[in-house]
Amino acid sequence: MINKLRWKPVIGAAVLLLLAASILAYFFFFKTLHIQVNGMITDGNIELQAKDVRLKKIKSGTKSSIKSKDYFTIYQLSSTSLSRHYGTLTVTVRKLENNDMFVFTKFQNETTRPSTIDFSLSFKKPFTNYTVTRFHSEKIKHEHDSTLGVDPTSTPHGLVELKGDNAYANMVISKNYNSVPFVKQYSDTRKSQLRELIKETDETKITGQGQRIVIHMPHVAKRQSLSESWFLYSSQPLFQNMENFKEWEKHTLKEYKKINKWYTADGPFGKLPWSIEPSTKFGYGRYFALVHDRRYADHYEKTKERYFYDFILNSVANLLNYGAQLGKPIPTEITSTWLKNNYGITAPYYDTRFNEYIAIYLKRISKLFNIPEYQDIALFYADYLLDQMEKKNYIQTENGYIICDFYGNTQKKKTHASLNHSLGEMNFLLESYLETKKEAYLTAALHIKAGIEDIGDRWIKDNKDLWYQLNPDLTFHGTDYPLLTLEDLLKAQKNLEKVGVGRSLVFDRFITSKTQYLVNHNIEMTKAVITSLEEGGFGDLVKNYKNVSDY
Repeated sequence: MINKLRWKPVIGAAVLLLLAASILAYFFFFKTLHIQVNGMITDGNIELQAKDVRLKKIKSGTKSSIKSKDYFTIYQLSSTSLSRHYGTLTVTVRKLENNDMFVFTKFQNETTRPSTIDFSLSFKKPFTNYTVTRFHSEKIKHEHDSTLGVDPTSTPHGLVELKGDNAYANMVISKNYNSVPFVKQYSDTRKSQLRELIKETDETKITGQGQRIVIHMPHVAKRQSLSESWFLYSSQPLFQNMENFKEWEKHTLKEYKKINKWYTADGPFGKLPWSIEPSTKFGYGRYFALVHDRRYADHYEKTKERYFYDFILNSVANLLNYGAQLGKPIPTEITSTWLKNNYGITAPYYDTRFNEYIAIYLKRISKLFNIPEYQDIALFYADYLLDQMEKKNYIQTENGYIICDFYGNTQKKKTHASLNHSLGEMNFLLESYLETKKEAYLTAALHIKAGIEDIGDRWIKDNKDLWYQLNPDLTFHGTDYPLLTLEDLLKAQKNLEKVGVGRSLVFDRFITSKTQYLVNHNIEMTKAVITSLEEGGFGDLVKNYKNVSDY
């Protein structure tokens, strides 16, 4: 009995120590650390102050773009009483030529605790009331995609209108994106880099405090992760006609996977396929099918709304974030395990279609905003295609050749060539010839045309659809896009007529077969495709067709 009594104080002390350790562990590893940061917005800047936290400026700078300029500041966040470093907060103000501004915020949580920056924004102007027009994200069906899996991201928080005595502003406020960088290093100069999304959150709240409007944008960050948000601020209405906003919302809800939501100062991040390295089902990366934001340009051409204009200028700045690379082919920075396993290609490598998108967008911006140097820069892609021919990175046919879709320094053999890539390349070369009269462009385009025609009707499947790709051994594989290749074919026929070559009878058969396949399977077509079919003499194939959308 005496021995048992002696053990009781020891056991009690151990329990107390264990309890104390648990409490300490909770506070150091599990309890969310809240950091209060306040921002004051003027028409051209944002000023920050922190409460109970040391906010130290450690770096700042500027970067000029076409019709915009970036001002970035990196702050170090640390305790005012202890020698504790919480992380960094980077604020980038992108001032546009019309005095509107994008503000990108990035909190890098360097602690072992989940941390939230309670980020509050007030205004120098005397705003006294506000309205919020929400994007109805709840209407999005986050369905599983056979290539991308599920994309849980959605539309921005909403469009905010601020009013007061002689004061007005419009804002678009984003959701918050918490992620961790994923990097696979192959050598000192080669790596694949992406992000793994932890969570998209929407905790934005707007309150009225006396004569002040305050916007609360929490930046939620799990331990040792990044938390990013953005907003657009204008002292003018972003939409003169709210019907245009409703139309844009309708578009974004329908095509939410193809329209950017997660913007950063370094460019937008979009959902990646599962076949990536490093591997994750929630991988997001900067890839160029998204950077160019062409859907904003589509709507701007129709409406001339300030909202779309601002996002176009933002996309131009994002392209220029690649610095000296603009004006020459831009490599993809994410490894596709499909390309790696089949051809030995790892990042960085060149994707012909993505570079084509960039070049086409540069031409479009050149015309929209009268920037002639962009028209010349865009020719980098035509020269890249000539270079691929010099390297013999193509599949040879009897009378021509078809350029392979990808090229990388690590590849062990030639890749496939997809029909949509080949048609896109041919179209770009034909259009470049029309602009410059450089015979090499026309010659290369006609060689690609001959290569496609040499394969001929073998491109057509038994069900009337088209094969996606031609392999170097002249076998076929893959499911064609619903509309992309058809659009390329219709465009090709117009371009061939413009250069005086005349329509391709083989392409006409492809168009007829593909359209019949779409009709037979009641696959949705856009109004633009229907119009192109009618203009191209294929109207009878889609006469009275009902499954037609705006986009």
